[in-house]
Amino acid sequence: MILSEMLEELSYELKRRRVVNLCVGPSYTGVLLDDQSMGISITLTDGEVEEAGELQGKSAYDVANNFDSPMRRSISTAVMNALSPADLRSGDPLQLFQGGKLCMFGYSPQVKVEGFTEVVSYDFSPQPVPGSRPFSEFRGEVCTTAVIFGSSLVLNNIEKIIKNVKADHLIMNGASSVMALGTLKKYGFEAVGKLVPVDRNRAFRTICEGGNARQLARFLERVHVTL
Repeated sequence: MILSEMLEELSYELKRRRVVNLCVGPSYTGVLLDDQSMGISITLTDGEVEEAGELQGKSAYDVANNFDSPMRRSISTAVMNALSPADLRSGDPLQLFQGGKLCMFGYSPQVKVEGFTEVVSYDFSPQPVPGSRPFSEFRGEVCTTAVIFGSSLVLNNIEKIIKNVKADHLIMNGASSVMALGTLKKYGFEAVGKLVPVDRNRAFRTICEGGNARQLARFLERVHVTL
């Protein structure tokens, strides 16, 4: 399981950190660690959090080390998302790759992207956006560039995508990305993008107050790293 491998890679740093606040909103989950870093993930509400009310103050590693349900993976992914390498660059990693066929896998993915001759988008949503395909129809694709959003970690379908997509360039991107660079490089990823807060307090409060993607985006910026 890729999430388990990511946790193992990040375990040293996670064991040095504690969770000082955690909020599971209807759209996003936010985590604040004791070094003032903030992690974000989409929220999927399937399952329950048995330790609810007891996670504050716990080791970040212990909180992240539970992948039993989509809701629990939302929390785990948010905790791991809080860790970032030092050499982050501004911007969307997709801008590094252009031309040919683009395949995208995520919630409400773009169906038109400049710089590519063809875009094929698979939507994780129960009601796919117009122009996309339901992920349930995915059997395999051959692409020039493939973008897998971090929400695939929460849904636990990333292994299926990696196994059945052939791409010259593979990118992980989105709010739920985890920058476990060694693990991702092993699976063929060339770049990883994520969203980081420019105003941590307002971003966290927006999550707790039920903010959606548009509202949360006001307090985030895109960054990436190449592998």
